[in-house]
Amino acid sequence: MKFILLVFILFSVVGCSKKALYSNLQQSHISVCEKLKSNQYEDCMSQYSDSYEDYTAKRQATLNK
Repeated sequence: MKFILLVFILFSVVGCSKKALYSNLQQSHISVCEKLKSNQYEDCMSQYSDSYEDYTAKRQATLNK
């Protein structure tokens, strides 16, 4: 979790795009998932399978409610 926070802060400071930040955070989460057992792995991976475009559409829909 600390690693994810560090990556988030690093890319926030560097000023990369939101899409790149999302992609990097997603890769960090996937790295954590890869260390889990098979049934936990599948559940974990399903949480991080959305593309940036899907994520932004879902986020926008939630904000508009």
